[in-house]
Amino acid sequence: MEYILVISAIVVIIIMSGVYFLIIKKRAAFNENKALVTRNANSITSGTPIIIHGNEISIPITQLPATIEFNEQGLSEITDQNVITRISTAIPGAAQAMAKSITNNAIKNIELFKLDIPSSALVKSKEVKGALRAFTRNKNEITKNANLIKVDPSNISKSAMLANSVANVMNVASLVVGQYYMSEINAKLDQMNNTVNKINDFQEKEFKSRVLSLIARVGVISQFNVEILENDEQRKIKLAGLDDLNGNASELLGQVNETITSLVENTSNLDFKAYQKKVEDFTILVEYQNVIVTILEKIGNLTYLFGKGDISWDLCLSLYNTYFKHSCNARAVLEEWHDKQVTSLKIDLDKNRKSKSGVEGFFSAIPALVIDEKWKYKELKEGLAHKINAQTQTNLYAENVPKAVYDEDVQIIIKDGKYFYLTGEMYNTNTEENLS
Repeated sequence: MEYILVISAIVVIIIMSGVYFLIIKKRAAFNENKALVTRNANSITSGTPIIIHGNEISIPITQLPATIEFNEQGLSEITDQNVITRISTAIPGAAQAMAKSITNNAIKNIELFKLDIPSSALVKSKEVKGALRAFTRNKNEITKNANLIKVDPSNISKSAMLANSVANVMNVASLVVGQYYMSEINAKLDQMNNTVNKINDFQEKEFKSRVLSLIARVGVISQFNVEILENDEQRKIKLAGLDDLNGNASELLGQVNETITSLVENTSNLDFKAYQKKVEDFTILVEYQNVIVTILEKIGNLTYLFGKGDISWDLCLSLYNTYFKHSCNARAVLEEWHDKQVTSLKIDLDKNRKSKSGVEGFFSAIPALVIDEKWKYKELKEGLAHKINAQTQTNLYAENVPKAVYDEDVQIIIKDGKYFYLTGEMYNTNTEENLS
């Protein structure tokens, strides 16, 4: 009897232990599921200024001392009303700081604020169906990541709302970057257009018109438009157009480089008059080369901007880098040719003169010996030395703007009731106060 009671007691204990274990497991699973958003979301905030509040994110607003100094050239005002609206909507604290800045500025109590949007991106998760993956990265690798949508197709989860918040903030960052750099690109294209128009080239009207057409077509794509940047279909259309223009620009640049190399190879033993004529010919070619190199670079910049970080900086500039190298090689050949001609014709570029030769040199020898040495030399035509020096610059200027801006934090300054994109440095920042 006692044996039966002992066995029964053991069975009851085992059953109760199993039930207790199942209850604990279900509670743990529930808590884990409930905390999924916060834990995973926080994994993207470690070391970054993003703060998670339930199903929302916030960007801390830092108050700056009124005495802080800015490099004014590094502050670009955000003027597009659509971008301003996006900032105020996605980052509510920014609108509040803006209002405070306006109020205090009216009573001469100047206050400055800074918000810093960390570099990151949202992509489709390969691990969780229907989820987005958020991650932060440095130049070479992804450092942290998280799935931001809980798998629950029957309703909109808190994690989905959080993912939307992250996406909205990152969209603001891309719009701020886009407005600034597209305006920079447009200004450069206008400069290139004026340069080409000034090229006095009557024999190559067709080539000139093709270059002007290229500039105009790139200019149309570079017009900043919030709707296009936010519409994936429209962005893809722009990217396809840029790919075509990339091919056109590289073809034109290759033609210029080949012409420079060919002329050098087929021209030697010139007299001074013929040399001057060739300098003018090369001036036109070098101006075209500079212009098309710049256009090719801007096409790479726009490809990166419209790619919104999904296309690597190296890939966007791959064709530009290839043809930039070809252009430098062509310029090196031209430099060597000029060195030979300058030496042969006894030209002194530093003193803007050349030694007289032939009959002229014979009759000037005695006055140069008796009166003044300057009789031995003849002054160069105005601008000739400058043109020769310009053509012997083998290292073409490469701006490489806007850099890999999607891999960098986007800093916005609130000043005088306005938003500014901080592209440069600010000074005396050790007294910042975090308002969040």
